[in-house]
Amino acid sequence: MPKQEKTPIFVYGTLMSIHSNRLQRLGGYGPYLGVLYGYAMYQVAPDFPGIVPEPGGKVMGEVFYIPQQAFASLDSYEGVPDFYRREEADVEMAGGGTVRAQVYVWNGKPEGRKIPFSEQPWRMFLIPS
Repeated sequence: MPKQEKTPIFVYGTLMSIHSNRLQRLGGYGPYLGVLYGYAMYQVAPDFPGIVPEPGGKVMGEVFYIPQQAFASLDSYEGVPDFYRREEADVEMAGGGTVRAQVYVWNGKPEGRKIPFSEQPWRMFLIPS
């Protein structure tokens, strides 16, 4: 049986390994640390971030390699096309080199608090009730 090809995806929020094992459950492997340049991160809701294109911006996250068919489930989870869109971008890997990866980009205006690179990677904080 031929080896199944995996597609790189850069994640920076609820799909990161510190929040979920969703990508492993979908047949993925990783994480590998990386930085996405040309984007900035915002707290678009109390419990998740979004990134938008922004010259000079950078976002810390993880790269996973997942089966192509897993994107249908992830697109649904991320609310494509209403909340996010999926596009390709170059990610600089912590171990050197770059990877062309899929990434979910916020489909709205960058509202909410900008999350500076010094506070990344993003961590889900509990909101007091």
